[in-house]
Amino acid sequence: MGRIAKFDRDDLTRAALELAAERGPGAVTVAALSAAVGAPTGSIYHRFESREALLAEIWMDVVESFQHGFIARLAEADDVRGAAAAARFMAEWVKEHPLEARLLLLHHRKDFVSGKWPASLVERAAALEPAMGAALGGFAKRAFGRADREVIARVRFALLDAPFGGIKPYVQEGKPLPPGFDQMVTATVRAVLGGKAR
Repeated sequence: MGRIAKFDRDDLTRAALELAAERGPGAVTVAALSAAVGAPTGSIYHRFESREALLAEIWMDVVESFQHGFIARLAEADDVRGAAAAARFMAEWVKEHPLEARLLLLHHRKDFVSGKWPASLVERAAALEPAMGAALGGFAKRAFGRADREVIARVRFALLDAPFGGIKPYVQEGKPLPPGFDQMVTATVRAVLGGKAR
């Protein structure tokens, strides 16, 4: 019977996530990760082909975590009220995933994936933008009867760009969101999308 692995993949990715959230992706080195979890470097290379592959997987996991939750929330929406609930998802996710939020809101993909995606992640990466585009377009058609360029731009701004911009300074400073933040998000959605409803 094979030996049970003392350090599994999830332990290593979690430790790497903590390092990246606290000190930035540049702090995620094999040596630092080895010290953080007490694993020999060989154990790390056994599970990840390179530091770059590890960083890419962390980024992918974080983006997918947010996107899957957001898309599920948006799938329930067919009017401005539902859109506001979807827009509030980002604040909920940030509260529940503080470490992941620092990566998503304070860093760019190129900080984790400087070149091409590792072969193991190419298909997952290619699915991200089409999945988000389909979710936004589907909502636009349900709520407004059309998904043209102008409507999609408004939907993306109200549901993603505006909440992102409002939340980012608080994540950057390590502060909780202010009281009434959800109401501000809702008011923004109504102002941007209210006149577009059928």
